[in-house]
Amino acid sequence: MKFILFIFSIFLFLGCTTTKPMITDYKIHIQKLKDFTKSKTCKNKSLKISKAFSSSSMMSLKMNYVEDNSQVFSYNKSQWIQSPTSLISEEVFLHMRDSNIFKSVNIYKSHSKSDLKLEIIIEDFMQYYTNNFKKSYVNIELSMNLIDTKTYTIISSQKFKSKINTKTLDAIGGVKAFNIALNDILTQNVEWIDGVCK
Repeated sequence: MKFILFIFSIFLFLGCTTTKPMITDYKIHIQKLKDFTKSKTCKNKSLKISKAFSSSSMMSLKMNYVEDNSQVFSYNKSQWIQSPTSLISEEVFLHMRDSNIFKSVNIYKSHSKSDLKLEIIIEDFMQYYTNNFKKSYVNIELSMNLIDTKTYTIISSQKFKSKINTKTLDAIGGVKAFNIALNDILTQNVEWIDGVCK
């Protein structure tokens, strides 16, 4: 009887050790675009949003962070529900579409032709910790190029930056800071495009 209990305990232990830990999925919550004065110059033009260019690390669901400005790690039990590359591409599209600056706005998956194209380069999308883990912040840096598709010339270029301190030193603190930072950049982007079209 003791032998049977011993075998059962071993199987029970092995079963517990192979159980995959729960992983929490996080997404960015983007606020609705606020009303602003819209230009009329681009009202008869179409715009296509290109898929964002980024490093391979931003194409995965891993939630990475940097320690002491050098070492990159990933959270074990937290991940994005959508890769940063896809997220930013789609959110730029939604904000530009809702701005009503253009006759039509299409995402990169569309086969339709357009008058203008917006290129997005993700230079940074990361949470940072100081070497003593006493402070943390997120940093987003995006470069944008507005291109004339007929002449293949750059009409205007702009770089956007947003650095937000986290309120808590964990993944969810980073997510909340990313919410603020990306909302700020998306608003700036629409205002820039609106200014270019004036």
